[in-house]
Amino acid sequence: MTDPRPRILVLTHTPIDREPRALKQINYFAQRADVTTAGFGSAPVEGVPHIELESSPATSGLLRIPGLYTLLLGLRQYRLFDKVKPRNRAALPLLQNGEWDVVIAHDVHTLALAQQLTATKGILLDLHEYAPRQNENSFLWRLLIAPYFRWICRTQVPNAAGVTTVGQGIVDEYRRQFGFESTLVVNATPYQELTPGQVGSTIRMVHSGIPAPARKLEAMIEAVKLTRTDVTLDLYLIKDGSAYYDELVALAGDDPRIFFRDPVPYAELVQTLNQYDVGLSVIAPTTFNLAWCLPNKFFDFIQARLGVIVGPSPEMVAFVERYGIGEVAEGFDGAALAKVLDGLTPETVRNWKEQSHENAHALSSEEQVKIWGEVVDGILARA
Repeated sequence: MTDPRPRILVLTHTPIDREPRALKQINYFAQRADVTTAGFGSAPVEGVPHIELESSPATSGLLRIPGLYTLLLGLRQYRLFDKVKPRNRAALPLLQNGEWDVVIAHDVHTLALAQQLTATKGILLDLHEYAPRQNENSFLWRLLIAPYFRWICRTQVPNAAGVTTVGQGIVDEYRRQFGFESTLVVNATPYQELTPGQVGSTIRMVHSGIPAPARKLEAMIEAVKLTRTDVTLDLYLIKDGSAYYDELVALAGDDPRIFFRDPVPYAELVQTLNQYDVGLSVIAPTTFNLAWCLPNKFFDFIQARLGVIVGPSPEMVAFVERYGIGEVAEGFDGAALAKVLDGLTPETVRNWKEQSHENAHALSSEEQVKIWGEVVDGILARA
């Protein structure tokens, strides 16, 4: 940091204690700056001042008219929409008396609020994904929200003092579509003091995450059913009560090699994963952001000292090939994954796990958060 103790606000419109990128920033900057957090829910980090924002604030008067916000979006009245949006109106009185050197705003929808605050040096906007195509599988979202996000990217994002995002493909797309530059900070996992477990004759595979139909997780179950290799697959999926979760359970049937485990708290996840041999991160490219995804789970597997098998997702392929930590399937379907599983040997998997171990420091969040530090240093120095 160039200033003795810069003042930094980390702002989200999410439950901030479950926002991995924000938590990494808070823990990093709290060592070298006076940090305040603002988001839904209670304080995410002990000892760091927190301003709790309302996720569903009450409205009154004309702002209670049914369909008002949809109408404003439909009419492309975006500045007025930002002004009357309940979350912004409720948050502004709680934040407007504060003064910070840098406001770190998360996602495009916090930018309008951040711009109304006193950030004497500037705003660092952390764009987690490619916002204009975030929920492109929804017609209403494409009709109403996507144009709004494109407007923000055209007119507001270029005013930010710094922009970061999660993948190189997304960096490139923002430049191609909107002309602004962003800095890559991947969703790496904090370094874990672990060692690779022994690999037996049965290769133990694992996948963790949410049961989202767009990701086509059924391919992993189909591959296990097809392969001739001695493998097992444990699935740590959020039990969200969805029909898709039930479909996955039904697809697995009574196959003795496939297990649905209770999800574990994130703080315990990497330690839990360490008992396995291979993490599966095969995610179908059914949306732009899924096509260019580089998910948390990928780096969780590395910190757990596992080998990793991925589909031909460009961002993950680059890491697998550069560091020798796994293998890439030719496609995202069960047959393509089964072809990889058919060639697995304990010796191959053992080598992958050793490579994850060798590169765990380099691929940890401790290395990635330094990039945010450099971006903020640049903002402070330029200002």
